Order: sequence, then C-alpha cells, then structure tokens
Amino acid sequence: MPLTGEEYGEVRRIDAELAGLEQRRAALHGRRQTLLAGLRAAARGASHGAPARRGAPGGAYGPLPAYGPGPVHGPGPAHGPVPRPWGAGRAETSSYTARNVLLVLGGLLLTVAALAFTLLSWGDMGIGGRAAVLGGLTLGTLAAPLPLLRRKLVATAESVAGFGLALLALDAYALHEVAFPSADGLGYAASSAAVIAALWAGYGLALPGPGLRLPLPFAVVVAQLPLPLWALTLAGTSDRRLYGLAVALLLTFAADVVLAVSRQRDGRGMRATALAVRLTAAVAAVPAGVAMMGVTLAQQTDGVAAAASWNALQAVAAAVLLYAGRRHQARRLAGPLGTAAGLVLITALGGVVWAAVRAGGTAGWDWRVLVYLLCATGLSGAVLVLRAARKPNAPGEPNAPSAEQSAGLVVGAVVVQCGALVWVLRPVVEAVSGPWSFVTRAWEGPRRGPVGQAVDSHHAWTGSAATLLILLTLALSVALLARAPGRAASDGQQHGQQRDGQHRDGQQPRDDGAFSKLSAARPYVPALPALPALPALCAAAGATAPPALGLPYVPTVAVVTALAVVLLAAAVTVTDATTGVTALVSGLVLAGTATGWALAQQAATLGVSALLCVASAATAAWSPKGGPGRLAALAASAVAYAAGLAGALAASLQYPAHQAAFAVLAVAVCTVPAAALLSRDADATVPASRKAVSLAVECTGYATALAALLLCAPHPGTLWLALALCAVSAAGVALRADRRPGAGHASAALLVLATWVRLSASGVSTPEAYTLPVSVALLLIGWLRRRRTAGGGTAARTRVSSWWAYGGGLAFTFLPSLIMVGSDPHWLRPLLLGAGALGTTLAGARWRTQAPLLLGGATLAAVGAHELAPYVAQVAWLLPRWLMPALAGLLLVATGATYERRLEEARRLKRAWQRLS
Repeated sequence: MPLTGEEYGEVRRIDAELAGLEQRRAALHGRRQTLLAGLRAAARGASHGAPARRGAPGGAYGPLPAYGPGPVHGPGPAHGPVPRPWGAGRAETSSYTARNVLLVLGGLLLTVAALAFTLLSWGDMGIGGRAAVLGGLTLGTLAAPLPLLRRKLVATAESVAGFGLALLALDAYALHEVAFPSADGLGYAASSAAVIAALWAGYGLALPGPGLRLPLPFAVVVAQLPLPLWALTLAGTSDRRLYGLAVALLLTFAADVVLAVSRQRDGRGMRATALAVRLTAAVAAVPAGVAMMGVTLAQQTDGVAAAASWNALQAVAAAVLLYAGRRHQARRLAGPLGTAAGLVLITALGGVVWAAVRAGGTAGWDWRVLVYLLCATGLSGAVLVLRAARKPNAPGEPNAPSAEQSAGLVVGAVVVQCGALVWVLRPVVEAVSGPWSFVTRAWEGPRRGPVGQAVDSHHAWTGSAATLLILLTLALSVALLARAPGRAASDGQQHGQQRDGQHRDGQQPRDDGAFSKLSAARPYVPALPALPALPALCAAAGATAPPALGLPYVPTVAVVTALAVVLLAAAVTVTDATTGVTALVSGLVLAGTATGWALAQQAATLGVSALLCVASAATAAWSPKGGPGRLAALAASAVAYAAGLAGALAASLQYPAHQAAFAVLAVAVCTVPAAALLSRDADATVPASRKAVSLAVECTGYATALAALLLCAPHPGTLWLALALCAVSAAGVALRADRRPGAGHASAALLVLATWVRLSASGVSTPEAYTLPVSVALLLIGWLRRRRTAGGGTAARTRVSSWWAYGGGLAFTFLPSLIMVGSDPHWLRPLLLGAGALGTTLAGARWRTQAPLLLGGATLAAVGAHELAPYVAQVAWLLPRWLMPALAGLLLVATGATYERRLEEARRLKRAWQRLS
C-alpha cells in the first residue's frame, strides 16, 4: 500500500483515536475494580464495627484521574468486554430453614436409632438394663428442653421434645413386651394412647414460659385413638361393636369440635386453647366425623327402633355442628357448618322414615330418594318459616341463630334436592323423548291400556310413581325457596350489626378462632334462582305423569298438550325474563312430547298440530311482557306447526309424500308476504319485537321450504316444480330492498336448478341444453346492464367491463362444450362450437370488447387444435427425435437475440389491446 497521500493520513488519525478510546476504556474498567474493592472493604469493616471512610469524590482512594490520549497505567484488556467480578452471592436458603432442616433430620435419625435399638438389641440386655436404658433416655430427653428453653433455643427444644414423643411410644411397646405380654393388643394400645396423650398434655402445660408449641397439638392427635380402639375391644356381636365404635367416634368428634371452637383463655389456659391446638382439633374432627357417618350409613337395619338408635348418633353430630356454628370463634364458617349439619339431619331423619316405609312393604331406590327429598323439603320449609316468623332479636341475645347458619341449613336441603333431581333425569328424558317412537309407526293407532305399555314396547321406562312424586316435591320446594329471599334479605338488614360481630358486652371481640384460619372470607349465601326452575319441573312432571299413573291414550294427549299450551302462555306473561325463557323452552319441549303422542293417531295429530299452531301464534301476537327472543321463538313454532298441519292434512287425503310436500311448501310461500308485512311500518316503540318476529317467520319459512324440497327429492318430476315455486318466492322476497341482492341471486339459482332437474327428468343428457339457456339469460342481462350504463357516448360504455357483462355467459357455455369436444368422436359439436366461437370473436373485434374477443378466440383455437391434433400427432411420429430440441434451442436463441424489439412490440400490442374496450 502507498504510505503517502491524504487517505494514508486519515487512516493514521483514525488509528490514533481508536487507541485513545481503548486506553480510556481500560482506565474506566480499572477504576471500577478499585471502587468495588473499596465498597467490599467498607462492608467488611462495618460488619466488624469499624466505620467506613469517607473522602473526596473519588472515595477513600483519591479522586478520579484525568483521562486523555496519553498513556494511562491500569489493568484492563486491550479489547472485548471485561469479565464481571465475583460479588457477595445471595444465600438461596435462610438460616432458619437450614436450622429447621438440621433439627428435623436429627430428630428423625435419633428416632430411627431408638427404634432399631428397641427392636433389634432388646434381647441382649436384662430387665434392669432395658429399663435403665429406655427410662434414662426418656427422662433425659424430656428434661433436655428445660435448659434449652432457658437459653432461648426453642427450635432445638421442639426437636428434642418430638424425639421424646417417639420414645414414649417405644416405652409403651417395650412395657407390653416385658410386663404385659398377654394383654390384648387393641386394649393396651388404647390405654397407651390415653396415657401418652395425658402425659404430653401435662408436659406441655407444665413447661415454663413461653413453653413449646408441639406437645399439646401432638397430644390432641394421639387423643383421637383411645376411644375408637377401646370400642373395638367390646364383647358381643359385630353390630354391638360397630355401634360402640360409632359412639366412640362421635364422642371424639364432639370433643374435637368443642376444643376447636373454645375461647382463648388467659394464664395457664392460654396454652390449652392456643391457636395451634384449636386448629389441630378442627382438622382432626373431620376424619372422626366422616368415619362416624360412614359407619352409621353402612348399617342396614331392619326395624324402626334399630334405625332410630343408629340415626340418633347422626342427629347428635348435627347438633354438635350447629353448636359450633353458633360460636363466635367459628362465625366465618357458620354457613358451611350449617350446610353440613343440614345434610346430617336429613340423613338421620330420612333413615328413620325409610326404615318405617320399608317395614310397610314399599321398597326401591326411587322411594328411598323420595323419602330423603321429603325430609330435605321439610327441613328447608321449617327453617324458612321459623326465620320468617321469628321477631328481631337483640344483638346480645345468646340463643339467636345466625342468618348464615340458617342459610347453610337451607343450602344443605338444596344439595339433597339437587341430588334427587339428578336421580330422576333419566326417567324424565325417557318420558319426554319416548313418544317420538311413534314416528316410525305413525297413525297405526295406540295400544290399548295405559300409555306406559305403548312406550315400553319400544323402550323401557325406568321410572315409577315415585318419580312423579319427586318432581312434584321439587316443584313445591322451588315455590317455597322462591318466596324466601325477600324475607331473608330484610332479616339480614335488621341484624346487620349482629352479623358484624357485636359481642354480648357490646365490644367488638377478636375473631381468632381456629375455623377462621380455614376460611378466607365471611360466607355469603345469595338468593337462590329457584323460580326459573319451576316451569321446567312442571313440564317434567307433566311428561312423566302419563306413564307413572298409567293413563289411557286420550287423557295423556289432552293433559300433555294442555300443559304445553299453559307453559307457552306463561312464557309471555311472567315478569321475570329468565323464568319466561325457561317456561318457553319447557313449553316447546313438552309440545314436542305431545306431538309425539299425537302421531299414533290421525285425528290426534291434526287436532294437536292445529291447537299448538293457534296457541303459538296467539301467544306471539298477544304478548304483554314477552321479549323479542321469546316472541321470535313462538312465531317460529307457529310456522313449524302450520307446516306440519298442512302436511298432515295432505297425508290424510291419501297424497304421497312428494305431493304432500306442496302443502308444506305453500306454508313456506305464505311466510314471504307475512314477513314483509311484519317488517314494514314497524312501530317506533316496539321495533325490535316486530323485526325479531319477522326474521323468525322468514327463517322458519326457509327451513320449511327446505323440508318440502327434501320430501320431493326422490321424485325429479315434482322436484323441478317445487324448485320453480321456490324461485318465484325468492323473486318475491327480492322485491324488498333489504333482501334484494341475496334473494335475486337465490331466485336465479333456483330457477336454473329447476330447469336442469326438468331436463334431467326428461332424459336430456346434452350439456348444451343445460348451459345455453343460462348463457342466453346472462348475456341478455349483461347487454341490458351495459346499455343502461351507456349514457350517450363510447366512454360511458366502459363503466361496466365486458368481462362482468359477457364473461360469465360466454364461459358458462364454451367451457362445458369444450370439455365435451375432447371426448366427442362426432363432427357436429366441434363444428357448432367453432362456428359460435368464430361469431363471438368477430363480434368482439367489431365492437372492440375484450371478453368476447378473447374467449371466442381461445375457444376457436382450442377447437382447431383438437381437430388438427390427429394429423399433427401423425406427422410428429415421422419426424426425428432430435428435431424438437433443436427447434426449441433455435427459438430461445432467436428470442434472446431480439429481446428488446419483441418487448417494444409487446408494449404496442398491450396499448392496442387496451384500446379495444
């Protein structure tokens, strides 16, 4: 490279500036290392009590040096990033965690060692040695927490105390092996658990303050064992032992609940009622109560007295739960405790009643569900009546049950009622859908006798008379619950101060109960949406009543139809929108069930269809409180039943299905003017309702027309006529401004389809018979459109392109015919297609339009190629094989040599082509 000139001088200046930047960067990195080292030293000095030094802006180590292009001494790499120095890493675990892990592991290892010594090395020592070793180790372990507590080593003392609990268990085992080898295992285990629980409770209370947290909760856990184990040692029959076990579990459960809801005491009682103790008792009460309920529910008693004795235990458990819910410490769980108490009470009462009913000879799960449902309904009714009749209590009145507890009892009853509803879902679905089995045997006449036999002949109904009673009881419960929320809300407002926790002495007490730690917020039971379920339950009862009661055919049809009409009328008269929607859906479903029953007989079919059609239309027209959605559904139902009635009338006159379809199609045609009249001049106050009804009538008419076309589909001789009628109706719909584009295209498509079906039914297989009429119509429409947009000059004709005007019509004939030419061995179709393409090409050249010129020319070229193809192929076989590659190469060379000239010619051709239109 030359070492002189302006470029070389500029390169040297750039190198000098880069070197200065590298030196400055190295100096900054060195200064950063120095500052970090000073900060670490200051931190270490502060931890040892030495004050950190302060100085100039440069810190304790002098000011920042002045950096410049000159040499600067300091560490740092010549290029690249400087590695980040290691700093004081943050500990991943806290010291408390490490301490607890070490103590827990140490206690576990000591327990394992003691267990191994007791089980493996016990036989190598005498009685004195054994007693000395275990006794001394136990006493030493129990005494060790005292000095540890004085030194404030609480965690270590807790670990040693846990090891002492394990040693007490080993002492009990060793004592059994040495002193009481013949003692009963369960009885000795119960006694040992009682002694250990008492010792640990006394040990936890006797320790000096602040004491240990583990002994008393461990004592509560161990105390769960004595009573159940003692109950299992009782002599007598298995029923007696199980009853004793249930009583022992109940006592344990009650003791746990009482301890859990006990008040916080002062002095020595503070440890016994500490939060950890009450929380442990609350958690331990759950398995005890569940086990007690499981034992009592598993018993199959034969007599009422035995059932009463067993279910009395459940009643006592419910009383314990109610007592806990009324305690201030468990106020946040008053609702869930009330729910659990309600479920237990229903189970207890239902067990006694079921034993009495079964003693009378009635059996079956349906009746058992009914018994429990009646008990749940009675409980909810009693609670709601008492809440409504009770006068407002003073805030300090101790015996006033809380609103949350009452709501919990009602919720428990509702849970049982929901279970009963789930139980009867299957027979209800069978009763609703079963009558539709008459579709396959319409008008064959019903069987004699109860309608249940007619249904059972095709599908077995799994319900019974208890199913109907369950549904009626649920309807009564819904009516009762629907009346309750208003009174409950007012009662809650009157006692708001009491629910907010005012104590007897007027002070706001502390809510530090054990149950409060298990609940994040105060329970709130909202008003149950019971009223909307009432129409559905009434419809289900109406559908199941005929097979449950064994009604004959005529009363069955009358009852189901009448109830459907009532529900449809209620759908537009009730104030609540949700209830109205439920009534509407229930009425329509029950109307379908009535229609299924009516299909068994001709007169019933006509009468039910006419009645439901009139009822739907009348309720849609007279609707003081119906919304747009409900009115639209009723209007659609009226149109559907009108179509069904028309088809049934035609079928009753012995018309076949493809001819009776025209009666259905007539209803669909009538919906066109009806929808137009409904949508015209809508009242400004209710435009949404009329528009919704109009849209529902219109859409249902389309669906009805489709059903009529499906009935005619197997017979093309009548299908084309139905399609033509649909095309005319679509043309009538196109008269509406808001439906014109879509309806116009649909009318044209239906008319074309009708023509094609007619040609197919006549045996016409020539494709031009299908395509030429469509092409002529499209070309005529395109010509009229171009003529309408031509205001008076040639420029105006370009407003509508020739492709939009003539492209579809020409392609609709040329393309199918061209495809047929490829497989046609005759000369007539190519001749006619070529003549038509030639005339189209000449017309496009005459009037200078793109679509006729291009489509006609392309079709003419394709026909010519098809006619010359055999001769070209014959000549091609005579030519040598190297001729085609040679010609292709010459063509490419010629094209490359004259590229510019051909490009200019292409531009001129493009401009000339654009001038054609």
